[in-house]
Amino acid sequence: MASYMRFIISLLLAFLLLGQQFSYADYPIKGKFVANNCVAYAGIKNQSEPVSLKAGEAYSATGLNKQDGDFVAIKVDGINKWVAKSCGKLSLNDLNGDIQPTAIAPTTKPTVAGNSKEDNAQSNLQSNVQSCPIQGCADRYLLALSWQSSFCQTHPNKTECIKQSPTSYDATNFTLHGLWPDKLSYCGVSSDDINRDENGNWSSLPPVQTDAQTQAELSKVMPGLVSNLDRHEWYKHGTCDGRNADTYYDLAIGLVEEFNASQVRDLFASNIGKTVTLTDVKRAFDSSFGDGASGSLNLKCGKEDSLVSEIRLKIKRPLIGQKLADVLVPSGGLSCDRVIVDAVGL
Repeated sequence: MASYMRFIISLLLAFLLLGQQFSYADYPIKGKFVANNCVAYAGIKNQSEPVSLKAGEAYSATGLNKQDGDFVAIKVDGINKWVAKSCGKLSLNDLNGDIQPTAIAPTTKPTVAGNSKEDNAQSNLQSNVQSCPIQGCADRYLLALSWQSSFCQTHPNKTECIKQSPTSYDATNFTLHGLWPDKLSYCGVSSDDINRDENGNWSSLPPVQTDAQTQAELSKVMPGLVSNLDRHEWYKHGTCDGRNADTYYDLAIGLVEEFNASQVRDLFASNIGKTVTLTDVKRAFDSSFGDGASGSLNLKCGKEDSLVSEIRLKIKRPLIGQKLADVLVPSGGLSCDRVIVDAVGL
């Protein structure tokens, strides 16, 4: 009986050890990841089984969560873990040409004429590694979240406002206006593009390079994308973030979705057509993100009609994998004492 039990245990151990050898990344690569003070996880979304990485140590990199992805699959003591790419430096030794990535949307990033497929892929992957603009990366950001129905009161002819309906996402959720690095704008942007942007000729700005998944998610949380708001926000603010457009918008989308899963969004959605007070909003925010968290929040409204226009949050420079509560910092901005929650339609 004892020998039988030992046999069963041996089989289980062999199965578990063998399972650790399988690559679980969607996009296989070969390279190394030199970590900063990072934490790696078994799962990206639930951040399970956290392990602290040693700063300066090189780990074997085996894949990405998607082509041009934000997370790197690495080996930590022989075990597969995920780490945010922004938490270190990824270097590619050799692309694994024998293994074709599966279920990956084709990259929308431009390729360089005359370069091999491998060179272009490596260039795209390396472009996500953090690089601050010449001015340096901002320590503080402002996350601006709009109440779209109020915006549409003064912009009824905008495409996104014509399309808005009582059942659309932006009728009961806050939307992304922008993620703004403090005191920085138009980093490395040509004077021609700055003029186009400042004159409102957003459609003439070069398209923003994001993958299909990011584009789909952005079209949901930023209805102004149909009017090229994404281009304006990228060239004016995103270029000063230090990461590429795909990473920048992935971060912003995650913060918006987390906010809209909070009691603050519920408060507004359940009081459409009514008035809510700053006290109500701060109470809901503290309940969702921790006592005192509402010190980061400013409630904005129209001067004439008191319709809620935006909620603005002062935050630290967000890193991939961080939660909203992790990045909140006190704000000195002014707030409206009470606002009317506007409904869809004039």
